[in-house]
Amino acid sequence: MLPIPTTVREAREAELARGRRAVAALDRRLGGQHTPRRPQWDCDTCEQAWPCDPARVRLAEAYGRDRIGLSMYCGALHPVASAELSGAAPGELWERFVGWTR
Repeated sequence: MLPIPTTVREAREAELARGRRAVAALDRRLGGQHTPRRPQWDCDTCEQAWPCDPARVRLAEAYGRDRIGLSMYCGALHPVASAELSGAAPGELWERFVGWTR
């Protein structure tokens, strides 16, 4: 079991670690297609902003009816993308990575 963060710094580090694990699983979850090219977060297949429509479909299919799990997974990706896309507007990134899962 992972230790519970007791400071903001520890919480942020834990959040980034969870995000890195989520990023590491992307290739497997997407079958090696429509994965993000980092640190730009563009699709390596269709060159659209990631998650592109095909990636969203594949992720939704992987999670089936578990929309909460899908939202949590995409929410884990968000802090990594936010760190790598530091110039992007936070609200736009949230909508891009998590908002579509509703």
